Amino acid sequence: MPEDITPQLVGEETVEGIAEAWAELDGRQFRDGTLRLVTRSEELVSIRSVRSSAQPPLFSDDAFSVPLDELDECHYVTPTRSGVAASRQDSVSYHSLSGAVEWAFRHFSWGDDAIGSGACAETPDGLHVLAAVPGTPDSTGEYPGDRFVLLASENGDVLDEAPLPSFSGAYTLDALFGRSPAFLLSAAQGQDGAFSWQVDIVDGRLRLTELAAGEDRVTAVQNGRVLVQDVGGARLRVHSAAPASASAVASEVSPEDLRTTQESFITGDSGFVDASHVIVAVGEEWWSEETEHFLLDTEDLTARHRVRYPFPDGPDPKALGDGTWLTVNGDEVQRWRVAR
Repeated sequence: MPEDITPQLVGEETVEGIAEAWAELDGRQFRDGTLRLVTRSEELVSIRSVRSSAQPPLFSDDAFSVPLDELDECHYVTPTRSGVAASRQDSVSYHSLSGAVEWAFRHFSWGDDAIGSGACAETPDGLHVLAAVPGTPDSTGEYPGDRFVLLASENGDVLDEAPLPSFSGAYTLDALFGRSPAFLLSAAQGQDGAFSWQVDIVDGRLRLTELAAGEDRVTAVQNGRVLVQDVGGARLRVHSAAPASASAVASEVSPEDLRTTQESFITGDSGFVDASHVIVAVGEEWWSEETEHFLLDTEDLTARHRVRYPFPDGPDPKALGDGTWLTVNGDEVQRWRVAR
């Protein structure tokens, strides 16, 4: 069994509504080299940036809030250089800090009962908005898959688009660690399937590279390594590069390798704490809110430590890639690192 360790608390702040936001698709987003937390209160959406330094305070002083009409219809809200962009039932909209709509890109509706939901993100240069939207039905009401579009941040014009094999997916978009212009696009297909792609813009055109499909999804990419997690929580693999073939798999771990006393599942989003550590949450169900956290070796996914917090912690952690990770407990956000 791995050695028990107590991590060092390096920052803690109260964020109203973070417990609900932690479980939402847009609640925690990597943008421009940092993690953004997105919380909602009535008709107001608030954006906070985790500081690049592990020293207190936990958040940068650039937090802001934007009032949005019918906020409950927004599947996904993301920060932009001048405000926020939102993926709604039938549109992607771009808003100023006052909440005013600067432009809206209309698309076929996800539908009131659809399991699908869009996601959007502005590129680091502020020139483009990436968005996953539904396909357009033909005369029979069918379509082969959803669409991924490249929009101009200035006016919402469509500059390029790519068909997706996913259908009514629940989407997320994350910038890769560091200042990379690339994004990680993931589509959840219910409880049994998923897709993950790396998104690049090359000469003004979209280029999507599939990283995982089927029962696997990518949860993190760093320094040429890709974490691929089973949708049902049965295993976690690390690839030495984008997994174009089975031979690219470097190592694999199952929840039973970490917690052998009972049936267990890997839950949440496993991530790279730094170049040496992967953090993973294990619970009694793949959706468990009460979990144990383990630090694994990035090379072979050998369990190094079981994390024992000095007070109750929340569900899955969020690795920041700089040697630290976040947890939530109620309205409290904590930042941790391995004790020196």
